[in-house]
Amino acid sequence: MKYAKSVALAAAMVWLVGCASESKVVVTEPLGPAPAGSAQGKGDGSLAIYSAQAPADVGLNEQEWRWNNDFGKNAFLWQAARSDYTIYAQNGEVFQHVRNTRSQDDSTPTLVTLPAGSYQVEAVAINCDGDRVQALMSVVVKPGETTTAHLTGGWRPVGEYNATEFARLPCGRAIGWRASETGLAAAQPSPQSN
Repeated sequence: MKYAKSVALAAAMVWLVGCASESKVVVTEPLGPAPAGSAQGKGDGSLAIYSAQAPADVGLNEQEWRWNNDFGKNAFLWQAARSDYTIYAQNGEVFQHVRNTRSQDDSTPTLVTLPAGSYQVEAVAINCDGDRVQALMSVVVKPGETTTAHLTGGWRPVGEYNATEFARLPCGRAIGWRASETGLAAAQPSPQSN
């Protein structure tokens, strides 16, 4: 009995360290809006990130029990809500931290309005092997258009497209449309506080 608390505490610490040290991946292709005609919109664009589910708010004992039963793959450890993410300006400064949900039961990502330009986004993704990873990606926001990243798998665009039109995680899974940063790389929106 005197070792039970020590063992439980050690197991909880191992789990917490595992969560805190998600591996990091870099998406090499910039993401942009879906291919469309040559019509250019005006004003700001928008960004929607389908990031991995956020951890559920469960007690430490319940969390440990569920983790031990299936090594962290238990759906009950995660709520429907998307995990938050950070947008960086091209100079590396934090542009905006995004709370990516309306409620813990809503899986719809927050639609963020941004000035046209090129940004870096760091968000939690699900790798091809099902592990959670911190993904760093470049996104291009065009006036009047929405750039979307699907970081949890299952994205299938309608129609026939060339494989080079997709941005991919390093493991090879398509996460959105590939964009050219030509003409937008110089756009440096001013950081804002949120």
